[in-house]
Amino acid sequence: MDKATGRSRVKGVLVAPVDGAPRGRPERIPCDLVCMSGGYQPVDALLQQAGGRSSFNARIGESVPTLLPSGIYAAGDVMGAHGLATQLTQGRLAGSSAAGDLSSAVPATDATDMAVETADPVATANPPVNGTPDGSRSFLCFCEDVTVKDVTFAIDEGFEDIQTLKRYTTVSMGPCQGKMCGKSLAAICAGHTGRSIDEVGATTSRPPYQPIPLAALSGPSHMPLKRSPMDRLHRELGASMVESGLWQRPLDYGSAQDEAIAVRQRVGIIDVSTLGKLDVQGADAPALLDLLYTNTFSDLRVGRVRYGLMCSDNGAILDDGTVTRLAQDRWFVTTTSGNADIIEDWFNWWMAGSGPCVHVTNVTGAYGAVNVAGPLARETLSKLADIDLAPDKFRYMRSRQGQVAGVPCLLIRIGFVGEAGWELHFASEHGEYLWESITEAGREFGISPFGLEAQRILRLEKGHIIVGQDTDSTSNPLETGSDWAVHLNKADFIGRGGITGAAERGIKQKLVGFIMENGLVPEDGVPIISEGCPVGRVTSARLSPTLGKGFGLAWLPSHLAEEGTRIEVLISAREQTARVTLQPVYDPDGARLRS
Repeated sequence: MDKATGRSRVKGVLVAPVDGAPRGRPERIPCDLVCMSGGYQPVDALLQQAGGRSSFNARIGESVPTLLPSGIYAAGDVMGAHGLATQLTQGRLAGSSAAGDLSSAVPATDATDMAVETADPVATANPPVNGTPDGSRSFLCFCEDVTVKDVTFAIDEGFEDIQTLKRYTTVSMGPCQGKMCGKSLAAICAGHTGRSIDEVGATTSRPPYQPIPLAALSGPSHMPLKRSPMDRLHRELGASMVESGLWQRPLDYGSAQDEAIAVRQRVGIIDVSTLGKLDVQGADAPALLDLLYTNTFSDLRVGRVRYGLMCSDNGAILDDGTVTRLAQDRWFVTTTSGNADIIEDWFNWWMAGSGPCVHVTNVTGAYGAVNVAGPLARETLSKLADIDLAPDKFRYMRSRQGQVAGVPCLLIRIGFVGEAGWELHFASEHGEYLWESITEAGREFGISPFGLEAQRILRLEKGHIIVGQDTDSTSNPLETGSDWAVHLNKADFIGRGGITGAAERGIKQKLVGFIMENGLVPEDGVPIISEGCPVGRVTSARLSPTLGKGFGLAWLPSHLAEEGTRIEVLISAREQTARVTLQPVYDPDGARLRS
């Protein structure tokens, strides 16, 4: 490549044959991306550090080992062999030599045979690129911004030895450690001093060849775990704690089934402090939210709440949560428990360089949160709240700010578990007090704490997905039945192209519900069988307290994702019958949520 064209961005390149220097009339190729290659660079650092020696092979344009220490064997690319047949031959020779050194019963192979096999019949010339002679804009080391002119100037100053040349110019001392420029450095040095590349040699490889973080050298790695403001109370209640992302959360308090029944019949309280929480403010916040989420938020009224689905560039589901408009220029965003930092970075990434009036603050640790849900949740909270929680005063998907037990709270009426409920967000230092106050207020109604396992059962009955559990890095909203949250009528959003492309290609698989026809409950991840072959997989499955049967969510080919379709689920190596359902198994019309 002789030259890149374009201002501010690449619009094309000029390419010409290279023979020491470009020759002939350059050809222009339109493009918007230029990638660089240093050609075949032997990864021979370990061989060098073990005492091996290499010489430059002019025929293939790279260095190959010529002397291997006793007990050291090599084969493949590092020996200059890039054809499969030659690599296999070298591998057999190296293996025979190693076996022969270990056992007298195996004849050893002469090491000279290894050198013979480096004559790869399919190898092509791979000469170093010298760059434009004395070119101030001809970069040799992109890591350290060293040009060909810098190197030749240093040589003229007396730094002809490649070791001192490296130290003086810092060439090959960047992140790639010479992988992209080492060979060309030797070629330029050789050409400028009238020596051969073999005479110039190569820079010394010193351990560690691959960079090692200082933390790895200082001691064992420990993953820090976060605890919610109510962690002590959960342990006193006998909760079984589990790691969920970076958090420790209550899995259950004895019986997840009993906890789920309590929420369905009475009232339950769960610690949801682990939800990611972002405070988003600024005049340009509506436009940013419209860009990042598949649905529209610029038209959301103050005090309203909307489900938010976020996709990556290719249309795959990245995260979900709720977005609450607190004021004209202020929003409260929740994310999944493990993605708070990732989504904060995602917000900042799409703000970078454009200068919008948006300020994003991660307040996950500053706020504790609980969800109080169940048919008696209103009665429980009404004893403590200074705002009216009546159905016509505080409707579903609304938010209000008030005090609960004297603690300032943001109350959001949502229903992840499928019951009338309120999510309360408050300053984390009030966590224990508020938990105990709500528990005391709900005692007469049979309130029960419930953990992560009961929450999963309850959300499954409503058919609500968990990103990362029911989805993977390729799942898009059209496949998960979340197309209602995708607004293709707005100008643009991240992932729009991927989603529309998937729709044009046709949806080949779908995430659907299923109900077992017997009392068995499949494990998460087991395959779905059709005509003796695996065609899908279970993502989540539990025993439903409502149905008394096993049920869950599964990925199926689109032709099987129809109401009532019979499928076979592999349980303990045996196929068990289930039926597809496209409706939530509990309260499909959502009447309980809105009550």
